[in-house]
Amino acid sequence: MAQEKVHNNAERIARLEATVENIRDNHLTHMSEDIDRIEKKVDTIDKRIWYVLILLVGSTILGMIGEYL
Repeated sequence: MAQEKVHNNAERIARLEATVENIRDNHLTHMSEDIDRIEKKVDTIDKRIWYVLILLVGSTILGMIGEYL
């Protein structure tokens, strides 16, 4: 009975080790690439938002200055 449990546990540990290796070797690399790609897209969107904000504030200020002149 105990020998069978030891054998079953050894099999489970071997499967877990294989799964962990698979995740580490395959999925983490893909996740890292995806995160880098998303990070670049967010940076691009962030820059665009700043450009739009600057244009809005600038046009508002220019409009206000134009009214006073």
